[in-house]
Amino acid sequence: MEWQELNSDKTVAVHVDSNELTWTKASQATGGGVWRKMLERKGAEVARATTIVRFDPHQEFPRHTHDGGEEFIVLSGTWHDDYGSFPTYTYVRNYIGSSHTPKIKEDGCTILVKLRQMSKLWEEPETKSWSLPKLENLKLDKIIMDCGVQKFPLFSSPLERSYAIYFPKGTKDEVLPIPPHGCEMFMLAGSLTSTTTTTTIIGGSSTTSYRTHSKWSWTRLPNPASSPINLLISTDHDDGAYVWIKEGHLDSDEVGVFESYK
Repeated sequence: MEWQELNSDKTVAVHVDSNELTWTKASQATGGGVWRKMLERKGAEVARATTIVRFDPHQEFPRHTHDGGEEFIVLSGTWHDDYGSFPTYTYVRNYIGSSHTPKIKEDGCTILVKLRQMSKLWEEPETKSWSLPKLENLKLDKIIMDCGVQKFPLFSSPLERSYAIYFPKGTKDEVLPIPPHGCEMFMLAGSLTSTTTTTTIIGGSSTTSYRTHSKWSWTRLPNPASSPINLLISTDHDDGAYVWIKEGHLDSDEVGVFESYK
């Protein structure tokens, strides 16, 4: 693969609806049944990347080492490798230097994976995983107990934080703070509409922007200000909106791609 830079400037806001992308075959796949949709990428075959990867049933990927670390969340099916079996909505972090051989079984598997975005300044266990609630359970919580917005903390360090958040159907203008240095959002299920209002320093004029986030869409939201920006979230989707969020990392140390070329 030739060198590629796709949505690679972390200071620039970007929104990608993966439903508008086509699947391309992964060049290292064994058996040809591994496909990917690239959301952001900087590098060649070795790259700092955020990608949706789909494994057809009974597929394997060659054993490999993650020189810059790997984190992923299972979007559908079940992930199997040396560290265990991880069902849908499991979040996994494999630290710098970890290695594994993915072996996908009969139900196939699709993941959102981020590569070379960890730091040697904050050492982590070789692998760690978190299980998130199933979507059907969250919907039942709303029906039976009238639960509102629910937040599920995942990984946290001085360099980055990640969590999942569920907005039930009927949510209207719920405030989601975008912290200094910004964040990324990935829609696990459902859909939402986000609204932001910005005011210019000179003249004081305001601009309101709206964006629809559909299932498996990815959004980067930089925030160069010293205080949070409020994003207003609304959803009328029957599944509500189930979102994975990562923040703090856009301005933090990371291995990146160039270390592999030294």
